[in-house]
Amino acid sequence: MHIIKTNWVNIVGVFLVTLFYVFINALLHSATPEQATFGAFLLVCAYGFMSWGFFILALILYDLIFIVSNQRKLEAKLLSEWAIISAPFIYWTIKYSEWVFAVAIIAFLITQLLRAKKIRQATAGLVSPNL
Repeated sequence: MHIIKTNWVNIVGVFLVTLFYVFINALLHSATPEQATFGAFLLVCAYGFMSWGFFILALILYDLIFIVSNQRKLEAKLLSEWAIISAPFIYWTIKYSEWVFAVAIIAFLITQLLRAKKIRQATAGLVSPNL
C-alpha cells in the first residue's frame, strides 16, 4: 500500500505541469489572466476527466501487478510503466496534434524518476535488503 500512495507524485506533478502549460498557452493566444485560469482548469479537469481516470487506474494496476511484490530493477519497471501508460497519449499527440499530451508525457517521465526515490523511502523498513 505504501507504493500505491507514492502515485501522488505523478498525479500532482502531471496535473500542475499540464495546468501551467495550458494557462501559458491561453495567455499567449490573447486570453486575459482570468480567462486563462478558468480555461486551464476547465480543460485539465473537465475535458481531461476520462484521461485522468485512465491515468490513475493504470498507475494503480501496474503498481499492484509489477512493483508492489518485487522492487528489483525499480527504475526499469517505472520506465516501462511510463512507456505503457504513455502510449495512448503519444498516439493522441500525433493524431490530434494536441501538444498538451506531449507536455503531460514529459512531466510523467520526470515524476516517475522522482517517484523511485519516494518508493525507496516508503519501503525502506518493509523490504528485505536482498531484493
